[in-house]
Amino acid sequence: MEALKSDYCAGVLSIQKVADKHGVSKSTLIDWAKKYGWVRKKRGKKNPSKIPSKKSDQNSNGRTDGRTKKNAGKTSGDADYYDYDAADDSDENCTNSAETKRNNRSGNPHPVCRFVERNTAAVKHRGYARYLEKDYLFDDAAEMALIDELVFTRARALSVTATLKRMFTELDKTEDIPARTALYGKILQAETALDRNIARIESIERTLGTLDIIAVTPAKIIADTEYRAAAREKVKAETDILTSQKQGVTTPMNKIVQELHGMNHSGRLDDIPEE
Repeated sequence: MEALKSDYCAGVLSIQKVADKHGVSKSTLIDWAKKYGWVRKKRGKKNPSKIPSKKSDQNSNGRTDGRTKKNAGKTSGDADYYDYDAADDSDENCTNSAETKRNNRSGNPHPVCRFVERNTAAVKHRGYARYLEKDYLFDDAAEMALIDELVFTRARALSVTATLKRMFTELDKTEDIPARTALYGKILQAETALDRNIARIESIERTLGTLDIIAVTPAKIIADTEYRAAAREKVKAETDILTSQKQGVTTPMNKIVQELHGMNHSGRLDDIPEE
């Protein structure tokens, strides 16, 4: 941060170059400068009073002197207009103008648009960015996680606890009835806020535990599926082995069934003649 502040305040590089050097966006750098009160040194610039205007310098033909004859009639006083730091990299420098950048481009001057309709590849902070003007808020939020909210909520609970301690100390020293009544009201509000923070802490703890379970659930499901598939293959293999081993085996039950089928009445009791 100190190196960024030094480069910004020096005024040697443009704001865009300072932002690129330190890996931040230009808007974020400007917001930080406003937030922390960084003062950027000013370089020599054009004197607006010496810049010729088109209306005042038009000749009888309706054209300015700069068009009829380049630098015609330039006096010593006009030297202040041309005597400025040409190496100035400020944002107003002509090297950063759109025309200069367009002329210095290389490659296809008419590129083909490769993005489909409503493409969001260039969106950095997504939809909520238009509701907040500070880009650094989104940069900081992108680096946070749920555990940060847990720590912050616990810090708030400790702050409320310290405030309650001071309130009880002040309550012991106060003898005025209206003042004690007001303190009682503030103590009740602080205790309510503390209860909300504690409930929030418990909720975040449960959520973190659930997230840990969810993180290992896919691996458990995969392992259970593989186990069931292996068990099914094992049962199928054992069944095939037992079936192959039982082929051609004769049991007493098989003999009884064959004898019944060999009878004239096919073993049906209702077809047996009465004696």
